[in-house]
Amino acid sequence: MLNSAIVLATIAALVFVPAPAVGQPPGDPDRGTLDGSPLDDLPTHISVLTDFGSRPDWSPDGERLIFIDGAPLGDVLELNVATGETRNLTDSFEHMGFTRAYYLPTGDVLLCGPTSGPRPTDALPEAGRFTGVMSVLLAPFENAPQPLGMPCWEGMATSDVSPRIAWNRSDIDYTDPDLLSRVRDGISEIWTGELHYEDEHVLLENVELVIDRTAVLPIAVLEVQDFRAGTDELIFTAYAYAGGEVMGVDLSTGLVTNYSQSPLYEEVEGIAPNGAWVLVERDLDNAFYPGPLDIWLLPLDGSQAWDRLTHFNRYRGGWYASNPAVNPDGTHFAFQLSIDGDVEGEGRGVLLFDIAASGRPTAPPGPASMTAGGSGCSVRQSPSGGAAWLLVAALLILRLRRPAGSAC
Repeated sequence: MLNSAIVLATIAALVFVPAPAVGQPPGDPDRGTLDGSPLDDLPTHISVLTDFGSRPDWSPDGERLIFIDGAPLGDVLELNVATGETRNLTDSFEHMGFTRAYYLPTGDVLLCGPTSGPRPTDALPEAGRFTGVMSVLLAPFENAPQPLGMPCWEGMATSDVSPRIAWNRSDIDYTDPDLLSRVRDGISEIWTGELHYEDEHVLLENVELVIDRTAVLPIAVLEVQDFRAGTDELIFTAYAYAGGEVMGVDLSTGLVTNYSQSPLYEEVEGIAPNGAWVLVERDLDNAFYPGPLDIWLLPLDGSQAWDRLTHFNRYRGGWYASNPAVNPDGTHFAFQLSIDGDVEGEGRGVLLFDIAASGRPTAPPGPASMTAGGSGCSVRQSPSGGAAWLLVAALLILRLRRPAGSAC
């Protein structure tokens, strides 16, 4: 069965994967060549904030971070970046754990987590990961979160300047024994809505479907990342389109743009406050069965001028860098020290990257000179034969069966 899947994936790669970009590095020769861990030899522009946790997100004032203390589910903790003091925001009420947490412009926190079903066990280590529902935890975080009545799947997006949010709707469970059917027949959509505060209650209004998988490829799996400043564009990852692509959808016109245009595995995770560039988890060796990743910077100007920011996967044992989040003034980003394991997204600490100290320009708030979809390459669908989608589904299964920390 595995050999057949590999053959199908190889054929799919020939059909759907674009040629390498000019100047594309040939693989990752230093990967897995060192003993120890990335903490043994950190550059001076990277510092350690915590020795546990995952998926950091910045407060609107840039003074605090929230992060999850477990994987796939955990409590939500808040870190004072200056003092190192942490506090648990979700230990005062009963819950099953949360997979995601994001600050809102109000200082409240948008959450995703299951409210029913099995809890993670040794037999089902990722139980609850794909059955979350959205809620809002109101500051000063003394009461249980208020449910929004909408399911959530993997990442969400919050606007820095408005009550607008975006989320994914999907019934695809990467741990399902029949993943082929799940991917072939499943739902993958991105939605937006606006949070409305009424007295002490939070309501979700103006709910709209933005895009579904057919806008990219009928077998693609979509995951939203962030609103892009200075535009009406929403940035997202399209899995099973080439190796995984960085894309944007113009919320006014529906135009979908491919910014990465690469045959490699790429997953967008952070965005500059001025919308000029994104941070991307990337694998240079294998688009369809990715292992330890590193963080790269990709300008959204269509240049594909990739800039590698971390080299954590040089260390043996599955070490990698993931889940970067840029602070509000564009001078630093927080990210996760990760290690491959039985559970996707397992974190071994939150680190801080000083952009200026690394010799790169910062990205202060305020829109850069850009328009949504003005660069990159608009998406054209591939041939629609049913067998072709099955080939790409086989490709996707190879990529998703192994936890990885997660073209035109």
